[in-house]
Amino acid sequence: MRTWAGWLALGLAVVLGAESRSWAYFLDKGRNFDVRARVYSQLGILTESSSDEGPKYHAGDLAQHRNFYNPEFDAKLLDYTGWMSTTPGLSLLAPDDFKFRFAWWGFYDGLYDYLDPEWNDHRRAMLTRFSNSDRPTAESFRFNDEGKNPRHIYGSRNRINEMYVDYTKDRFFFRVGRQAISWGEADTIALLDVSNPFDLTLGAPGFFQDVDEARIPLWTLRSTVKLVDNWEWLSSLFADMYMVPGPIDTTVPINPITAGVSPFNPDVMDPQRMLIGADGKPFTADDQSTPTPKGTSLLHVSVVDKLPANKWNNTRWGVRLTGVVARDYTVQGWFFRTFNQAPVPVLSSPAAVELAMERKLNPTLIDDRGFRVPTCIGVGKTSAIGRTPSGRPCARALPIVSVLDRRLENVFGGATTWYSERLNGIIRAEAEYFMKELAFIPDQNLNARAEVPSAILKSLGQQPVQNSIPKANYLRFQLGYDKFFFMRFLNPTNSFTWVNAFVGSINMSERRGMDFRTPNSKPGLPQAQLGSPPGLEAFCARRLPPNLQQLCVVTPAKNFEDAYKFEGFFQTAITTDYMHGKLEPRITVIADVSGIFAFAPTATYRFTDYLLGSVTYLAINGSRESGIATFRDHDMVQLRLTYQLN
Repeated sequence: MRTWAGWLALGLAVVLGAESRSWAYFLDKGRNFDVRARVYSQLGILTESSSDEGPKYHAGDLAQHRNFYNPEFDAKLLDYTGWMSTTPGLSLLAPDDFKFRFAWWGFYDGLYDYLDPEWNDHRRAMLTRFSNSDRPTAESFRFNDEGKNPRHIYGSRNRINEMYVDYTKDRFFFRVGRQAISWGEADTIALLDVSNPFDLTLGAPGFFQDVDEARIPLWTLRSTVKLVDNWEWLSSLFADMYMVPGPIDTTVPINPITAGVSPFNPDVMDPQRMLIGADGKPFTADDQSTPTPKGTSLLHVSVVDKLPANKWNNTRWGVRLTGVVARDYTVQGWFFRTFNQAPVPVLSSPAAVELAMERKLNPTLIDDRGFRVPTCIGVGKTSAIGRTPSGRPCARALPIVSVLDRRLENVFGGATTWYSERLNGIIRAEAEYFMKELAFIPDQNLNARAEVPSAILKSLGQQPVQNSIPKANYLRFQLGYDKFFFMRFLNPTNSFTWVNAFVGSINMSERRGMDFRTPNSKPGLPQAQLGSPPGLEAFCARRLPPNLQQLCVVTPAKNFEDAYKFEGFFQTAITTDYMHGKLEPRITVIADVSGIFAFAPTATYRFTDYLLGSVTYLAINGSRESGIATFRDHDMVQLRLTYQLN
């Protein structure tokens, strides 16, 4: 089954949507309670085949059938608080405005059920253990952390998206509950607007997925205070503050699962199949065996999302001042603490093998996917490989743990917006300074020699290797220009909206001897390979048995995509309306200074006030696999039918 099921589902959605009728939005005569909803069905069709390096897919394959629903409920409660004004002791707290809001967020995608079978085949064939843990050292080394199920991440999810109460009294405004906070610009790709986390499972937020839909809300206490109405050159000055208590909410994005389980992930082979000397059949390749005090155990790769612990030290908070200067300039300044959006990998050290040699860790009985099993028939002192009662290969194994980490960082920022008569448009400028953000240097984060026991390295005259995560300071900025104009020969009745921005990032910590890279390996190059470490040239030049080849493994920095000291891209989008507002075409272009391009033309047609159809073509090309080009070879057409109750 390649395409017919998805087309049939979309056709049924069109028919059902066309027959839908709008109904009453308000639930009471006083119009204090109303219901709204946004629902869409989106079909994605790949227009490009996979490269040679990663899992296979083909142009024309169905990549997505996302059925998204976002119902909302709003309540105006002021009419029900009148009793407070006449109650002694409560009259001072009687609100000027009092509201409640609730919104749900959820989707179902037929990725593994009825789309093209390779996605489900890749999911079933995945061998690496992808998991979550707030204590990797205690849990992941024993295969006792929480496994990540691709079906529960890419197939369907549900959550409370918003649930909060608004209270206004005089100059004070309070919002308490689950909500999202947006500080900073996010025209297309969210780079500066990072006070709230974004969903990363559909690639770069703002390209494959709407920015607002990708934003992850948090349980937050927020307050806004009006400080100044009008004072000389300053007017409308507000102070905005928020706090996300660490003991309540330390939510961070779900990191993507590679190995081809989703069309929106980088084309990376299953890490378990990339072990040095592995033949793609774990638990059968002798060159994966490593001697331990307990006999012969195998190595199994675990990629662990480190979840921040629920404690006060992980509290996120921020303070912002915003006002109008000289009547024309909207100026903001802020400080906030947040977790880095993109995770940073680090290969565990000391290695599990070393812990086993020191009798601090026993091998765990697992199947070939990294799941603990109670029974493995045939495993003993003479045989390393057995079978579970269901027939899967199993063995006693030690993990190679790669942790994807996030930590709190400080962010200072400022922004200003004004209308320029000379340029006949709106100017937007913003800058943010990210202090001590987690960064990536290959031989510090992923040095494969950290898996070699220290005692063995010392016996060869080598120093033990300890992996760690370096930190760097980044200055990120944006300069934007927005304009309305007419082009009568293209649209004689309506204007065009033109939104432009240049977004840049400078690594303030990069200097001689610090070669910062991205965690993406270059196409066709492994993250670790056999080589000749300094001081072991003669030893590694010999023909070594498989169980000694690990002593000669190296992590070449040049195998990873370079992270330039200065990174920047230009993005532009132009929109207009035709047919009395029924047809809205839009073209978005992203151009990176290093030779990366993304192109997203879309057209939306309004059948009725509540039913919209859209077609979008997403294309990416680039000279290196970095930034938005991490998702090159994933070009697709998205067909969407949206129902709006508003």
